[in-house]
Amino acid sequence: MLIVLVLLVIGLLVSRSRNPSGDVFTGARGPFPAAFAAGSPIAPERVVRRTADERALVHGLSLQWTGFGVTALNLRTGKEYWRYERREPKDVVMDFKASERTAVIGHGDGRLVGIDLRTGKLLWRAEIREHGYRSVDLVRGQVVTGAPGAVRAFDERDGRSLWTVKMPESCADVLVFSVHALPDHLSAVHVMCNVTSVDRDEYDVLLGVDDRTGKVLWRRRTVDPKQTAWGDGHTVVAPDLDRQRTIQLLDMNRQGISPRATLPLNGWDVVAAGSGTVLSGTDPKERSQEHDTLLRAYDARDGHPSWQVRAQAGQEYGFPEITDGRVYVVRQPFLTDADTGRRIHAELLILDAGTGRLLHTLRLPVMTARSDSDYFGKLDIFDIADGALSIGWRDGGGAPADRHGLTVPAPHHRPAARPAPWPSP
Repeated sequence: MLIVLVLLVIGLLVSRSRNPSGDVFTGARGPFPAAFAAGSPIAPERVVRRTADERALVHGLSLQWTGFGVTALNLRTGKEYWRYERREPKDVVMDFKASERTAVIGHGDGRLVGIDLRTGKLLWRAEIREHGYRSVDLVRGQVVTGAPGAVRAFDERDGRSLWTVKMPESCADVLVFSVHALPDHLSAVHVMCNVTSVDRDEYDVLLGVDDRTGKVLWRRRTVDPKQTAWGDGHTVVAPDLDRQRTIQLLDMNRQGISPRATLPLNGWDVVAAGSGTVLSGTDPKERSQEHDTLLRAYDARDGHPSWQVRAQAGQEYGFPEITDGRVYVVRQPFLTDADTGRRIHAELLILDAGTGRLLHTLRLPVMTARSDSDYFGKLDIFDIADGALSIGWRDGGGAPADRHGLTVPAPHHRPAARPAPWPSP
């Protein structure tokens, strides 16, 4: 009798951890971790742990891709907080995003899964029934993704279908690259058309969508989204389709999208935007075009130059991020194909976005240059959230090679460090 009861209990536990689809949800293990701080860190002072293939950083958790699922790790302890897996080998995870409440996972067979961030339990499941690359974005309580010939939005917490935007016949293969929440219930949706199709022309389009109804307020052909930088509120920075080597500051609202100013740049070299600032990373005097040795800042209102800082000889910058009025960037030695496996020293710099003044410096632990880069690699800022940031390698082609890198928290109960003088060139 006792054996029967034990088997029944085991069967009940298995039934709770698995659902009819074969998915496995471990649920939360331990208390929900506290965030390091609110907003971005002012003066991070130490590295807490290495991360592996990190894709999201939120509320003291690092969310990581496992191939057929996602795991959430406690940043302080490095221990697994919850895990979600699909057992079918064909159903690989293509993309996932997380908010302070929800993690949303997109699979290659068209399935979307919503998971409660705190409990690790399934919230909902939706089926788009389209095989192929799946991208998801999570903005203002809505999950936005591509569907056959359409852009679709679902409720973050219960998976309800909220709205659908039908794309023209020329955009039968839809990939939602990014979604940005603007004031007045406006979502700017950057769509890549036919990028996985060999039979149709590939192109990119920006949609202005009312996030309550899904009504398209305006649309505009644009450039590759990797050449686009999103600023604050209504601002986006992108090359002009009609004029080569011309970079425009664009203003977006519910009535449309229009040029605000032209940046005095020779070619495409904008690397970040935010907090009223647009940053360029290319030094015209560095003719190899392989090393970002100069950070040049422009006012996002009128495009006028505001400040610039140059790295010391033999050093360069990775891609920066701008948030809460601060620029976060890694400065490192030049790397070439001869440096693979070399151990290097790098520094995290935090600058005032409005003036370029150095606010804080953190020397990073010695890291080994990647051995699988094409010809050089750089350390970039990947995520900034809840008092922590993550740093990882970028390959020579400009794309993140992986998310192996460092996670840096803000100090606890300590004042921010005094601003240090900018090092001499």
